[in-house]
Amino acid sequence: MLIFFLIISLLFSNIAYASFPIVETLQETNIQGIVENQNPGGSLFAILSILLSLLSIVFVFLFIGNGFAHNGNPYPYLLLSIASIAATIFSGMEAKRRGLKKLNPFVGIIITVISLVLIRYLFFV
Repeated sequence: MLIFFLIISLLFSNIAYASFPIVETLQETNIQGIVENQNPGGSLFAILSILLSLLSIVFVFLFIGNGFAHNGNPYPYLLLSIASIAATIFSGMEAKRRGLKKLNPFVGIIITVISLVLIRYLFFV
């Protein structure tokens, strides 16, 4: 009986707070402006661009290493390095299209260009 009384008293105490009228005011917001300010995956493409640029450096070194080997076949690594460089450029452009500002989308492309220039001077000069 005591438990029943506690349940009923808790029920009526919670209903008592809602006994006054509640007026809801709707504030109209510019949903289009909120959606445009969000960054839908731009940083994901920037990070992907950086990772692909580092992967392209690895493939370039594998290409050079297999070229120096006696029976090495460097052409698969050449194709992989070209594909990862193209994917780096695509990811950087996509990050820029999705709204990243300044040089953030192009960090992966810059890393790839600098590393390829350094690799060129390392092996061919």
